[in-house]
Amino acid sequence: MTKVSLGKPADWGKDQVTYGDSETDSEVVREAVRRMKESQSSEPKTLQYLMDQVERSGFDRMSQKDWKHLRTLAKAGLPK
Repeated sequence: MTKVSLGKPADWGKDQVTYGDSETDSEVVREAVRRMKESQSSEPKTLQYLMDQVERSGFDRMSQKDWKHLRTLAKAGLPK
C-alpha cells in the first residue's frame, strides 16, 4: 500500500466523501488520477507536436513511409 499526503487538497477530498460524490478517500484519488491520465496525450509531446504540424500543413493523407519518417524524427528529438 502506498501512502500519499495531500495537504489542503485532502480537505477537498474529504468533502467529496462527506457530501456523497465519492464513497472513500481512495476513490477520490483514483478518479483524479484517471481524469489526469485521460487529459494527457498518449503520444510523446514531440510526436504530438510533429503530428499537429503535419495537419496544419494541409496534408490529408500520409503514406506508411511518411508515418515512418515522422516517427523517426520524433524518436530523434526525445530525450535518451
